[in-house]
Amino acid sequence: MSDAQAPAGSAPPSGNQTLSILLRILAGPAAFALVRLVPFEGLDTAGHVGLACFAWVVAWWATRPVPWAVAGLLPLLLFPLLSVMPFRDAAALYGQRVFPFLVGVMLFGHAFRKHGLAKRFAFGILSLPGVAASGPRLVLMMMVVTAALSALIDDAAAVAIMIPIALSVTRFVNDAGAGDGASVPRTPRLQTATCLAVLYGSAAGGMATPVGVPFNPLAISLLDQLTPYRISFAQWTMTGVLLAVAVVPVYYAVLRFMSAPEVSRVAGGAAFFAARRRELGALAPGERNVLAVLVIMIALWLAPSVAPVTVLDLWVVPTIGMVLLFLLPIRWKTRKMTLEAGDFQDGVLWNVVFLVVGGTAMAGALTQLGVAEWLGGRIEGGVSASALPWFAGLVTPALSHLTSGTATTAMVSTVLYPVADNLGYNPAILARIIAGTALAVSLPWAGAASSTAFASGAISFGDMFRIGVVATVLTMVVITVLSMILVPALGAYSTP
Repeated sequence: MSDAQAPAGSAPPSGNQTLSILLRILAGPAAFALVRLVPFEGLDTAGHVGLACFAWVVAWWATRPVPWAVAGLLPLLLFPLLSVMPFRDAAALYGQRVFPFLVGVMLFGHAFRKHGLAKRFAFGILSLPGVAASGPRLVLMMMVVTAALSALIDDAAAVAIMIPIALSVTRFVNDAGAGDGASVPRTPRLQTATCLAVLYGSAAGGMATPVGVPFNPLAISLLDQLTPYRISFAQWTMTGVLLAVAVVPVYYAVLRFMSAPEVSRVAGGAAFFAARRRELGALAPGERNVLAVLVIMIALWLAPSVAPVTVLDLWVVPTIGMVLLFLLPIRWKTRKMTLEAGDFQDGVLWNVVFLVVGGTAMAGALTQLGVAEWLGGRIEGGVSASALPWFAGLVTPALSHLTSGTATTAMVSTVLYPVADNLGYNPAILARIIAGTALAVSLPWAGAASSTAFASGAISFGDMFRIGVVATVLTMVVITVLSMILVPALGAYSTP
């Protein structure tokens, strides 16, 4: 559109901005052309074109000239146009069971936030005696509370809830210091540590259950799709909780060493949080409904592990919870339900949902076209079975800082699961490593949780990067080692 047609209040892009936009758009076709020009011995034409299309999608996932969801839908255009497969077959790739799972999980998380249950949960724990008595202990508990929330709702949502609480705490500490007659103390390290504790807690808690982050169900779905291995809700949670418990002390040690709080004692911390909790009042009907649905969902998820209830599995339960939330009333006389029509639009991160579905569709396409098998053969020649988990642990966090955790999970899982299966290595171990190391915490643009934390203005880019790199390296080692031990030791998978 011309300048005269531009929306009111908007400015036309500068020359540098226009060049940047064009370069990001051209990154996809350039990646496609580059892959097509490289002769790949043993890969037929359809597979070669399919791999080039995948490179285009990945390039746009990384440079983001269009939303992730739009990039993930490119095969619907490219595959028929380039005679890779008919449109009907390409569209069939997108009929994934992970779609209703994510919609149900996100709507539950939305209800958890909307009705105030998340804040009640956080203030309830933080007001316990001794929890907020010192700066270091406060940092630790911020991390623990966020981890517990992130195990139940989306990691970005957990960060969005906890960051304002972390900032209010640092303001409280400053005000308390001023009340002693001293000038208001500056506590930049406490502020950085508490806000990063929230981000790191979301990463730790996101590993605990399949609902913590979107790439957990993606890793599980691709494992089911590409190998004979299966992972249930109980099996994933069994190892996930132990991994979360293991990485929290690592994150905390990094913060104590690299951003030690200036305040050793927080006077009145428990009273501060208790006052915030009292402001919430008694449990409202909406909160009771959400709590009841949470109990029902957990019971249904765990039922197959104690009884042969084949109709219930990981994928069915969120839909049940979603339906209940739209049926349970808050005020029956006015027909006001726990969730209403508008919540279906506002409560679902549709861009993320379609990113996951697009990544799963690409995995299916590369498998059908023989590309996954071809790539696996190339990797098998250079990576031994014993080196495979370390390869996954190194590649995943590196790529997730360039694209997204979800896109990285799709890429790495699609290639490495069949390789592991062919080498006789348990791909369920890789599922834990890939999902556990895919959440990037070093760069503001690496994911929704990181962006939300950085957008608070409480964390500098330098602190986020330097502390995040150390935390990423150390937790990668812990997650890789423990996954190699825990998954086989606990039998956290099943095969036909």
